[in-house]
Amino acid sequence: MAPRLLGTATIFYGALVLLAAAIGALSGRNPFAPGGPFAPSFALGVATACGTVALGLLAYRTFGVFKKLSEELAPLVVDGARRRDLLILAALSGVGEEALFRGALQPEIGIVTTSLLFGALHVGPDRRYLVWTLWAVGAGFLFGALYGWAGGILAPVVAHALHNAVTLLLWRRSRSVGGAAFGEAA
Repeated sequence: MAPRLLGTATIFYGALVLLAAAIGALSGRNPFAPGGPFAPSFALGVATACGTVALGLLAYRTFGVFKKLSEELAPLVVDGARRRDLLILAALSGVGEEALFRGALQPEIGIVTTSLLFGALHVGPDRRYLVWTLWAVGAGFLFGALYGWAGGILAPVVAHALHNAVTLLLWRRSRSVGGAAFGEAA
């Protein structure tokens, strides 16, 4: 990953956090409220990430479109990336997107609209990326349900950031061992 991409991501996700704070100030809600007790919320986020990573690996191995998009995006995101940069990117996306979509928007406009907007943030440059957009809409509903169950953003932030971290690291590893698909022997 080029340092420029991480810098752009930092600015973008920082802007999402600022937008969440502004919406929170206008609505009188704290979009950064963690929710219920720490341990159960954290565990729920970890368990959810385990499930979404497993589902993502299954989709990757089952549907060719996921493999094609992966091969196209890898040079831009994971090829040559340092592990640390991928972890930072995962944390930034989890915090920024969840603060805005779940913490700030969901209480105001509901889970359906928020999930659709979350999917719209993940629209790609052409039709081939529709599967990614649909995946994001589904993730939006899942993270929105986590937000409701846990009463705050801790569980969805953990789920989102951990899903992205594991996925990016697996993707990087698979590319560095000769291009083998996620989880397959090189």
